[in-house]
Amino acid sequence: MRDVPASNSFLASYFPVFMGTIFMAIFSGSAAVSLAGVTYLRGVDPSLKTNSSGLAILVLVAVLVFGNVMIARGRPWAAGLVAGYLGSSLLFVVPMIQYHPHMLIYCSAVLFPLLGLLLLNSKSHREMRAKLLEIRHRRQAVKAQHKKR
Repeated sequence: MRDVPASNSFLASYFPVFMGTIFMAIFSGSAAVSLAGVTYLRGVDPSLKTNSSGLAILVLVAVLVFGNVMIARGRPWAAGLVAGYLGSSLLFVVPMIQYHPHMLIYCSAVLFPLLGLLLLNSKSHREMRAKLLEIRHRRQAVKAQHKKR
């Protein structure tokens, strides 16, 4: 019974920043793929553009899901994967300014990864990752103790 309030407290404390980072990454990837369609791929056949955009979205979703699942499992390196995802989205979008895309969409595509990186580096997200790592170590200790029996 005592674990329930602790888990509710954990969720109440860290769920918003965790989900905020995920949403910023989703928006970053979708904005980057959308802008790529009207800038880098503007002369490509529409069916090829659709197929390549769909494949890019699938790859980005797989990387993002894997990274966040690993963060939730207490793997410290996974934050670097999500940061790399956000940084890659930013670096992919920044040179698109030369194609004169719609400014609101372009600014959003630059802002989303920056906000995601800000959330990923926030005190709350770092505390959450530290607690998840501690939980992972406890889980491993219980498994090791159980194997000895």
